[in-house]
Amino acid sequence: MGATAVAGLVLTPLAVVQGTASAAVPVFPNNVVVFPDRDFVSVEGYAEHAGETATVEVTRPGVGVIGSAKGDVSGTDVAFEINHPGGVCWGNGTNLNVTPDIQAGDVVSITFPDGSHDETTTSSATVIHDMVQDGTTITVDGTFNVDPASPLPVVNPDFLEQRIIQPDLVPIIGKRDVRALPGPIVPAPRGGYSSGMSFPSPGHFVATYQFDTLEAADVTAAADLGERAMNWQVQDADGNRQGLTIAEFGEVGGPGFGGCPAGPAGQPAPAGTASVVRTGATALVKWNPVASVPTADPVTGYSVEAVGAPDANAVMATTGQRLGVNATQATLTGLDPAASYTFEVRSMTGTKLSVPFSMGAASDTTVPTLNLSPAPPPLGSPPVEANSVSVTSNGQVFFTTDGSPVITGGLPSDNAKLLSGTSIPITAPTTLKVAAFDQVGNFALAEGDYKPVSVALPAKVTGLAGTGAETSVALTWDASTDTSVTGYQVTVSDNAGVKLANQPPVTSVPRQTITGLTPGTTYQFTVAAKNPAGLGPESDSISKATTPATDHITISTAKWKSGDFKVVGTGDRVGAIIQLYRVNTDGSRGAAITGATAQVVAAAPPGIGDWTIRLRNTAAGTANPGRIIAVSGGGGIAGPFTVSNG
Repeated sequence: MGATAVAGLVLTPLAVVQGTASAAVPVFPNNVVVFPDRDFVSVEGYAEHAGETATVEVTRPGVGVIGSAKGDVSGTDVAFEINHPGGVCWGNGTNLNVTPDIQAGDVVSITFPDGSHDETTTSSATVIHDMVQDGTTITVDGTFNVDPASPLPVVNPDFLEQRIIQPDLVPIIGKRDVRALPGPIVPAPRGGYSSGMSFPSPGHFVATYQFDTLEAADVTAAADLGERAMNWQVQDADGNRQGLTIAEFGEVGGPGFGGCPAGPAGQPAPAGTASVVRTGATALVKWNPVASVPTADPVTGYSVEAVGAPDANAVMATTGQRLGVNATQATLTGLDPAASYTFEVRSMTGTKLSVPFSMGAASDTTVPTLNLSPAPPPLGSPPVEANSVSVTSNGQVFFTTDGSPVITGGLPSDNAKLLSGTSIPITAPTTLKVAAFDQVGNFALAEGDYKPVSVALPAKVTGLAGTGAETSVALTWDASTDTSVTGYQVTVSDNAGVKLANQPPVTSVPRQTITGLTPGTTYQFTVAAKNPAGLGPESDSISKATTPATDHITISTAKWKSGDFKVVGTGDRVGAIIQLYRVNTDGSRGAAITGATAQVVAAAPPGIGDWTIRLRNTAAGTANPGRIIAVSGGGGIAGPFTVSNG
């Protein structure tokens, strides 16, 4: 049978090279799973934040944030999803209305109201073409980055697993996929095929499958789910895979369901706000600069046109200009003073033009309305205190904040800014001048002096309490009733009162979990409320200790037969002593098994430690002990675990 290219693969790089920054990688049962080919993110766990709104951002090194969305944490296994049916769209709750084209190296982060933050770095591993079938053998080729100088994440070839997903395999081999690990071809645990993975050159892998039957090979080759690459940055002692990337070769990116925004390539030229003031044969058109969404085609300029009314033949004459990307205004001359015009401003991204902001002409002499709140003070009076000034008008509003004229020659001055919102912030003593224009040049003017509102510092926070864990302390305190409070700053010191070098971020809620602490250590904590005036006084200090460190152990296998009792497990503290115990009928720890002790010894990477207990002859007992518990001298416990016969 000749070689045939077919589809339906999954490449699974187990972990990136040790040394990759993983301090912010989610900790089980929480996870951030990235599907870059579908621009889809699944947030898992985070039950401790149930009911809160979290922000997910995609950040590209050297570029910045290229996509974002907010989601409400459900409290179930899947907290929420982005760009997947049943989830939210990219741009939900944010002002970045684009579906990001997620690529290798992009960092997908999640941030909660208390400032806590986790992230997954998108992996670089991929399958390079369809799998190839030759009789009962199937091979898969792929690549991954091994160059530390490359901007792409590095993948350790020892931590790769390649898969082919095919649900139709279930009645044949009892599983919906087949898998290959680095090393020689070996039989699969459940039979039906053998597999292995070789590395012909750095960054190149070949996974080989040898099926027991031609039927199994043919069914596998007919898979049509597309190639995938799966990578996890961290694997804990229980085998949980954290910081997951599942790259799906052959899948299509962009909006995941109806109503979601286009990707960068499909983004229209951005539309902005514009204004026109006309005096006879001249019109001054102003606009606020606009920017394309990150990674989309950049804005290259602006098109400004005056479009005349249609003549008897429905022909509309136009006059206008095209200007560079830094332009913010244009003066159109030579207009017919007796004619009506529609003015259009469009941004340009290459050859694409945005939707115009159209403004029709008027011929009245009514001055537009203009109201400022709070109202400006009378001339010579002290400044009015306000953090912002609200503006209401039925015209286009221009303003200056440096005391310079807002109107020159009956038109907005060169220094005048077009108001794009409904308020003007006051962050320092300001002479504010505001003008409202209608289409024919009628205007209203208001001006006065303002200064920011004097805000008192927040009151002292009360009710600070905490609960210690092994490497963290969970703090709570009474929420402030002061409406000016915008957040809280926790300060952490050692037991001698010396502040730690790294302090937690400001949190907007009255609770925060302080992580990265040393087990079995006492710390001092204070908290202060924050408002625009600064930090208030610190709360009364409390002392809380983290719990002593315990090691983590597992039982991998436990088998008994006459004259031979063997138990194998793992541990993360080399040198710890493991003791086996029987299990009482109620599930509690029973009597120690005589002689069933062992020491944790160093394991081959990526493991930390292994232990083996083996009792032979009469020491093995005359009957299977049933269920057992393993207890480490370092405090770790594993089990109950059922001992199998054999």
